[in-house]
Amino acid sequence: MKRMLAIVGTVMVLLILSFDAFANERGTARLSLVTGDVSVMTQDTGSEWNAATINLPLWPGDRVWVPRGGRAEIQFLGRTYVRADEDTEIVLSKMQWDRDSSIFQVGLSEGRVYVTHRASSARSSVLQVDTPLLSVTSYDDARYDVYVRGDGYVDVSVFSGVAYVESPRGRTRVDRGDMMSVSVDDYAEISPLGPRSDWIRWNESRDSRLARYRESSRYLPPELDCYSSDLDESGRWIYVADYGYVWRPTVVVAGWAPYRHGRWVWLRGDYVWISFDPWGWAPHHYGRWAFRVGFGWFWVPPAVNAVYWSPGFVAWISTPTYVSWVPLAPREIYYGYGYYGPYSVNLTKVNVKNVTVTNVYVNARVTNAVTVVHRDAFLTGRKGKGEPGPVNPFLRGAPGAPGRPDIRPAKTTIMPLSEKAVATRPVISPPGYDRIRSKGLDQRRVAVKREISVFRDDGRIDPLPVVKSAKPRSVTRDDRTAGDSSAPRDRTRDRSLQMPGLQRDTVRQPVPESPVRGPAFEQTRREDRSVASPRYAPGRGDAGEREPRKESLLPPRGLERRPAVPNDRGGDGMIRHNVPSGIERETKIKGSLPRPRGTEENSVPVRPGDAKNPRSSLKKESGRKFLAERGTFPR
Repeated sequence: MKRMLAIVGTVMVLLILSFDAFANERGTARLSLVTGDVSVMTQDTGSEWNAATINLPLWPGDRVWVPRGGRAEIQFLGRTYVRADEDTEIVLSKMQWDRDSSIFQVGLSEGRVYVTHRASSARSSVLQVDTPLLSVTSYDDARYDVYVRGDGYVDVSVFSGVAYVESPRGRTRVDRGDMMSVSVDDYAEISPLGPRSDWIRWNESRDSRLARYRESSRYLPPELDCYSSDLDESGRWIYVADYGYVWRPTVVVAGWAPYRHGRWVWLRGDYVWISFDPWGWAPHHYGRWAFRVGFGWFWVPPAVNAVYWSPGFVAWISTPTYVSWVPLAPREIYYGYGYYGPYSVNLTKVNVKNVTVTNVYVNARVTNAVTVVHRDAFLTGRKGKGEPGPVNPFLRGAPGAPGRPDIRPAKTTIMPLSEKAVATRPVISPPGYDRIRSKGLDQRRVAVKREISVFRDDGRIDPLPVVKSAKPRSVTRDDRTAGDSSAPRDRTRDRSLQMPGLQRDTVRQPVPESPVRGPAFEQTRREDRSVASPRYAPGRGDAGEREPRKESLLPPRGLERRPAVPNDRGGDGMIRHNVPSGIERETKIKGSLPRPRGTEENSVPVRPGDAKNPRSSLKKESGRKFLAERGTFPR
């Protein structure tokens, strides 16, 4: 009985430790996409902005700035994404992931974000976006866009699911297909969604691309299923006898090895590996690496219920001149300052002087597996010049210390991209924007339940007065002065001025008629009808913005109107119609010829070659006269 209780107690302790590992903020969020000169401000950098890079871990309190022409994507655990458009600043206020709940809180002081929230069935999920005027909260699967406009309005567009919008005056629900706009004077309006912009279409395309990858989810633990798209795009799964199904990268450079393409950055009191490979997040922070001849390097994912994020599962050897590390193989001990799952030692709970490291590692015998860099290069992230480092100190029996290198970080060590300059962060003050109301976004309360208010301490939630409109409200990112009455309106961009039937009345020029009608004339009239003035073409914009084209009433050069000329019958039994020069149409004679238009009363067929017919002779004479005036004679 006592043995059974001891086993149960041990299992409970392991489960609690597993959940505690997820309770902290390590590995909960990362920058999964960076386009342009995106900058970050972390706790380690203080008030300075530094260049951001892909796979940068994010903690509560970190800020991300996306300048003009850039975009960024933040990925949270559980397939939740927040993407920022250009001229956008966001702050990560709160992140919590444990066995009971997942809470993500993001502050948006200015700009635009697109949210893809995936709620978990095993725990309560909350995602909240705080703006200077209001807060947007979702509790279930939802996709919505939050835009702090330049004119002071805040637009919330819901594309799927439900979002709850709350301001100091009250709360309302915004359903799929609706957009809510709130002004600085608390005027709220709900209208249908308008046409999707390029920004929305890009986000929907990104969601579709991330959702169609599912092969890796067959081999990954549920906690890492959100990284399936990275692995499916850049590698394949193979079976190895000792480890089962493992993942092998296929998009690598020559001489590649784990923990080689990237750098170590000092973040929150530890050296954290930043992989520059787009797929490098999960394989460098979870599980272990192994090598087999014929397969090369492959990643062994962690077992179910043993998923722990780490700064980087490596073993260290550091000297006053050089720093070296090697990736750990499965079941090798990792020494870190914290609990990182099975086969790890928490150095905060033991005396480091009593820990003995043998430095016997399987991967140390693999060619090109050990990375050796100069101490200055380790701190700055730049490749140093001079004498090469020692060859594989792990095989030479060099003494090693447990845990990270005992090296004091420099200023460049906290910079993910130390060689990249950062432009000055502009301060945007839109018209009617009250920056006082935007302060304290990272201290705003999270509505973890629907009955909790974001703004009121007494918990009372009043319904927000909303005006409903049947007409979609225009949302354009290009118009930076929207709402400013003094700014001229771009009528070519305003879709409301391009609706059919609202064009100004205009007078069409009369079309001159030819005294002689025939097939050529009728063809010309059909061409004239198709060449209309731009003011009559639907979808061409406002009529008052374009002047009439005077040349639109004239046929193209070489296709001038000509009176009909009688058909000439050659000696080969073919009828040659009179057409513009260089074009010849031939029709085989079968029976009687069709009557000219307007001569239906003639019941007797008339042959054009009959010289006794006065009508035929008259047509021939008029045709010869017309050709003589133009200087063209039949052969």
